[in-house]
Amino acid sequence: MTIRCLLDGLLLYATLCPEPATLLAFDGDEAFVMEAVEAMYYELVSATADELLGLERACYRLLRRAADFRQVEDDAAPA
Repeated sequence: MTIRCLLDGLLLYATLCPEPATLLAFDGDEAFVMEAVEAMYYELVSATADELLGLERACYRLLRRAADFRQVEDDAAPA
C-alpha cells in the first residue's frame, strides 16, 4: 500500500504486520511503526481490498482515503 504525509506530501510504502497488528511505513531504507493516532497526518493513496480490511481490524480508523485513492488488485489473486 502507499500512504501520503499530509504535512509534506511525501509518498511512503507501507505494509501491515500481522502480530501485533501494526502499520510499518518505509521512508527510504528506514522503517517505522506508525501509531494509530499518527495516522491522522497521513492519507491512503493505494491499497488492496485485503489491506483495507486489515487496516480496519488494526484500528487505523484515522487513516483516511485520499481524494485520488485507487484500489489495486491483490498480487496473490488467481488470474
